[in-house]
Amino acid sequence: MKHTRTAAVIAALSGALLALATTPASAAPPEIDHWTFSDSHIEQVEHEEEDWCEDEAGNDLIPFAVLFTENSHGNFRGMVRNGDFYGQSTVHVEQTWMNVENGKTLTSVWQGLDQDHKVVAQDDGTLYLTLHFTGPTKYYGPEGDRLFMDVGRTFTTIHLDADGNFMGVVDSDSKGRFETMNRDFCADILELLG
Repeated sequence: MKHTRTAAVIAALSGALLALATTPASAAPPEIDHWTFSDSHIEQVEHEEEDWCEDEAGNDLIPFAVLFTENSHGNFRGMVRNGDFYGQSTVHVEQTWMNVENGKTLTSVWQGLDQDHKVVAQDDGTLYLTLHFTGPTKYYGPEGDRLFMDVGRTFTTIHLDADGNFMGVVDSDSKGRFETMNRDFCADILELLG
């Protein structure tokens, strides 16, 4: 699957980015917070500009609407180290893709830790933040049986503007056993949920 941890990574960032944007650089005591994130949308509508599950000619590969839902939560801890703000968060992310016509689902559950590995401040006020993610991601099919499991470590570098807003993923590298790494996500959605 091409989506291995990308969506979960972005969701996990929400609490960290908020704390990064609101925490003064001189903060001495650690900041501790519980965070939650929820999302729900039709994939073909939400990602219309990104050609979600379309072929090269722009034809939809999935003939049914796919409802995506996510519920995530964790505990965030942040502190200033050598003048830079570093954070880490326990993470529990559940994501489901559902065929709205027949109710069949594909579900992923990731439970682990994300932590700031390296912070590099730029002269223009932006930051490059390298995050380290650990913990297994398990994928379950329509009958509730486990289909795939990704286990390992992922390092992802993101770019943040001067206000702490997410500007994009710069680089990502995973090491471990990732059963979804070479799978085609759209083909799996079609086969499992059709």
